[in-house]
Amino acid sequence: MNSFHPTYFLHAANVLLLVAYSVRDILWLRLFAVTAALISIPYFVLQPQPLWEPIGWSAVFAAINLFQSGRLFVERRPVKLTLEEQEVRRLAFEDLPPRKVLQVLSLGSWTTVETGERLLERGKCPDTIWLIVRGTVRLTRNEAVLGDLVAGHLVGSALLLTGAPADVDAVAIEAVRAVCWEVKTLEPYLSANPEVRIVVQRHLARDLAGKLTSYSQRRTA
Repeated sequence: MNSFHPTYFLHAANVLLLVAYSVRDILWLRLFAVTAALISIPYFVLQPQPLWEPIGWSAVFAAINLFQSGRLFVERRPVKLTLEEQEVRRLAFEDLPPRKVLQVLSLGSWTTVETGERLLERGKCPDTIWLIVRGTVRLTRNEAVLGDLVAGHLVGSALLLTGAPADVDAVAIEAVRAVCWEVKTLEPYLSANPEVRIVVQRHLARDLAGKLTSYSQRRTA
């Protein structure tokens, strides 16, 4: 005599749902939910009259969770940064995972500034912020040299902090390799990603402190 009963499928599915609701990792939650939905289908099929509505909904739930599981898996795959991207992370975004660094870089563009080119002009409100990766940019005011910015320094950072026009001129005194972002593109991203905003604000604070120290040393020299 066969003692197997279709309700075993339903019990097994509900047990898996309990497990799904007890895990903290969203990927595992979705995978358990997919398995539970698939295991419940035989119960509906083996009824005297197949219950097509629950079968259809179970299939829909399984498909949605399977799709979202695939997206999570892709997002969690390790990413490999290029040498320049690794340098940017070291200079400014060391606290961010590589995937987030790539997101931030995708908002900007790599550029090479030739010697003598101007990045900031006094009295004008810049619409771009620059992160120097290689090279040197000199800050001047009324032809007086205020200091030099090198790898890791930001050009135009005051715009993010105050929104005020530039009060200095910034000119490349050697070829500069940099990443630049348009402020109107960067600010909405930072508002939507507070963990990135915290890292950027921390680097802005370090950058400003470094500039003030350098300016004070130059004045007392």
